[in-house]
Amino acid sequence: MKRLIYIIVLSVSILFSNAFVNQLKAQESSTRVESKAVAASPNGFTKNWFFGVKGGATFFLSPLKDNLFSWGASATLGKQINSKIAIRADYMYANLKSEGHFIKENNDGSYYKNDLKANVDLMEIALIAKFSLNDFLYAHSPKHLREIYIFTGGAYIMYNSKITDKDDNFLMGSGYSAIGEKEAMETGFAVPIGFGITYKLDKADRFNFNAEFGYRYEQTNGLNGGLNDNATQYTYTSLGFLYNIGKPTITPQRITSDIVKDELEAGIDKKIDKDLKSKVDTQIKPMQEELKKQSVAVADNQAQLEILQEEIEARTNAIKEQLTMSQAGGGGTASYRGGIMNLNSVYFAFNSTYITSAMQREIALIARVLKKDKNLKCHIIGNSSSVGSPEYNKQLSQKRAESVKSLLSSEFKIDESRLDITNNGLEDPLAEDMKKINRRVDLIIY
Repeated sequence: MKRLIYIIVLSVSILFSNAFVNQLKAQESSTRVESKAVAASPNGFTKNWFFGVKGGATFFLSPLKDNLFSWGASATLGKQINSKIAIRADYMYANLKSEGHFIKENNDGSYYKNDLKANVDLMEIALIAKFSLNDFLYAHSPKHLREIYIFTGGAYIMYNSKITDKDDNFLMGSGYSAIGEKEAMETGFAVPIGFGITYKLDKADRFNFNAEFGYRYEQTNGLNGGLNDNATQYTYTSLGFLYNIGKPTITPQRITSDIVKDELEAGIDKKIDKDLKSKVDTQIKPMQEELKKQSVAVADNQAQLEILQEEIEARTNAIKEQLTMSQAGGGGTASYRGGIMNLNSVYFAFNSTYITSAMQREIALIARVLKKDKNLKCHIIGNSSSVGSPEYNKQLSQKRAESVKSLLSSEFKIDESRLDITNNGLEDPLAEDMKKINRRVDLIIY
């Protein structure tokens, strides 16, 4: 019967462990739970080892029901395989004890009754697999709690167990001679099952506080010194400290949802960077090239503008010199063409009143002279070619003169009182056959 119970417990433990591992593997495979930190620092043989020391209380489930608590101490060395599973080797030295009134029926039908004490010196070497429950308990990685876990495995135990009466007289035992002398330890196998919790003590995740409860099932009656034929059971509840050897590259604190979220964000960032680079290559770069061309064109225009500025300055100075000379020679009035000086003309396209940029530059020369000397005025004379009726050309030349006056007034801010218009129409041609030069407006300063 005891072997059957042992086999059932062991089978359930193995099945539970396999199912749990398979579930975790499927979960990790489906969501690709390897984090960027792990990718940057692979979990090689020398990485993610931990060491710990613990101490606590034992509880002996024996036929004697009183004073069941004693003490135990243990050390552990393990390795974090991934964020869900760790493997460790534990060594424990402990004492198990109990006492109480014992009654047993003899083969002849009589009963044995006595007040007995049980005392066990125990050593345990266990290989433990622990499985994180963080994914099942938290929606996000916990802040200070490193891990809540369950564990199971197998243990090889060595013990000396003795039974004494209330006066400490030796009665029987395992690993003792018939007269109560301690001999070689008895051995056996046990199945540890339990759960634990670990808290971080520092941000670097090097020091951790651990609390754990473990139940052990041992298949023989050796630990109870032969008091009965039942399997023996005991528990070990411990508190201790774990130290991560080196900076961990894997931590059970990181749950799958956060790892997947980080991977998704990294993937989105990578996609955005890729799309941005593609758009830069396809859209921004041509714009940059065009900007370079425009910059060159602006530089060329700037150079042309400077040349034009110099030209305007030179021509303005020439006009001023002409004005000075003519006024000095004529007593304060211009001496050219009947006492009036014709300074410039602008020429229009056929049947047009539109002022081009080249014409604007010529008009700007006149505006500059007028601005420098507020006493000067400008006479604007409209002319036209002989193509068309005299009446139509009269109207056209009037519109041309008004366009020039409007430009001087609105754009160059010359007071209209200083501007007057005359409309010659066909009456003042410069040439008979050169129609282009007859389509003009003369600008005369006086």
